[in-house]
Amino acid sequence: MSNLEVLQKLSLGVNNTEKVVIESEDGEKQEFVMRPLTDGELTKLQTIEKKPYNMKIKIDGSGKRKSATKPDTDMDVGMGEFTESQAEAMYTAIAWSLSVDGETVTADDVKTLAVGFPQLLFDEVIRISKLTDADLTAIKSFRK
Repeated sequence: MSNLEVLQKLSLGVNNTEKVVIESEDGEKQEFVMRPLTDGELTKLQTIEKKPYNMKIKIDGSGKRKSATKPDTDMDVGMGEFTESQAEAMYTAIAWSLSVDGETVTADDVKTLAVGFPQLLFDEVIRISKLTDADLTAIKSFRK
C-alpha cells in the first residue's frame, strides 16, 4: 500500500459517523449524527484555547533570555478571556463534529442551544474523537 493510500485510509475516520441520542433535562430525546475530529481540527481548537495567553520573555541586548536568577518570563491570562476561549473551543468542536453529510453547522448554531445541551454534545465529541484531558483544557473544565 502506498503512502497516499495509507493517508486516505486514515483520513476516512471523519466518515465514521455515529448516531448519538442526547436526552435533555426535560426528558426529551434528540438524535444526532456526529463524526470524530481530525488532527488538524484538534490543532485549531488548541490554538483557540490558547488565544488569551500572553507570554512575555525578557531578552537582553545579545538576544538571550535575561538573568537565570530572576524570573525572565511573565504569563498574562485574563480569566474572562480564558473561559470564553474554552467555551469557543467547545462550541467549535461540536459544530465540526455535527457537520456531516454536506451540512455545515457553525459554532454560532451551537451557542443557541439550551444551557447544558452543548455540554452533553461535547461529551460525545470527546468520546467519539477519543480525546483526552491532555488534548484540550476545555475537557477538564466542561466535564461533569
